[in-house]
Amino acid sequence: MDLMKLIDQKDLLDFSQNFSVTRNYLGDSLFPDQKTEHLKAEFLRLTDGLLLPTMAQVHAFDTETHIGQRPTAEKVRLEKMYIKEKINQSERVQLFLDNGGDQNSITRFVFDDVARLCESVKTRTEVMKCEAIQTGKVTVKENNVALEVDYKVPSANKGTLDFTKTADILGQLQALCDKAADAGQKITTVVTTSKVMLALRQNTAVQKAVLGVNGEGVFLSNAQLTSLMQAQFGFNLRVYDERYRYETAKGALATKRYIDEDKFIGISTLPNGAAGVGLWGATPEELAAGPYTAKNATQFITAVRWQESDPVAVWTKAAGIFIPAIQNPSGLFINTVTLA
Repeated sequence: MDLMKLIDQKDLLDFSQNFSVTRNYLGDSLFPDQKTEHLKAEFLRLTDGLLLPTMAQVHAFDTETHIGQRPTAEKVRLEKMYIKEKINQSERVQLFLDNGGDQNSITRFVFDDVARLCESVKTRTEVMKCEAIQTGKVTVKENNVALEVDYKVPSANKGTLDFTKTADILGQLQALCDKAADAGQKITTVVTTSKVMLALRQNTAVQKAVLGVNGEGVFLSNAQLTSLMQAQFGFNLRVYDERYRYETAKGALATKRYIDEDKFIGISTLPNGAAGVGLWGATPEELAAGPYTAKNATQFITAVRWQESDPVAVWTKAAGIFIPAIQNPSGLFINTVTLA
């Protein structure tokens, strides 16, 4: 069976244009995905500091209008993050054929592989989004690529918190909110983990704040804690404990958290509840298929196939170009928590 004739590039193009990258991920809610033909220009537009309002001045009639100031854009070194992965389908499909697979089953088998490759690209973007909010940077050291995007989060916005059992957690959180307010920011969302939540629920002062002087030693529920944080500080707690797999330098698969378990990240979100935009660009594979059109706006990940003759192999690849854009770096407050 000729695998190249089984599924042609038109089928893969149609698959690519209809492969949705919408997921119920934390990173997707904080960095909604957006496609652009000109990635660098759109990144600079989104990060030029114009999203935070500056007050205009009142004037007397028949007077000259005050000239406003355009915020100076922080120059960010931007590299196109070219994410791709391929797989050799020849041997696996032949094995499937040898065990009774028919043409329809093989077609589904091949598209399952394509979907897995596309999902791997999507997973890499979620890792970037979560890295951006917990470090203020995106750092890549893989496949002989070494680059870094630094969003210039102020050093004063990075600190530590003591969440041990007898610590004054509420006082520390008030100080954090005050620091944000002094910088013209308001923390509306906090990203953390179940381990940090457990420390909060076991803290003596927090227990008393919810249940009164007799509440010491009473284990709080997540709902009680969430209600206290919203009422006292005005922010929503978002717990994210999801994991992903990655390949180590030795080729083994390992598991890692998207958000480190000792993080407490305060975010002054934009009016839409986001921290920025997940910005996708056009891949070389996508541009090779033809000029950029309206259909490309929904083509976030591009799948292609090709054949090599020596040794004989049919390869399938998924590729995407992506970078998260933090639109208000001064509104990101990254804290590492002492838990014991």
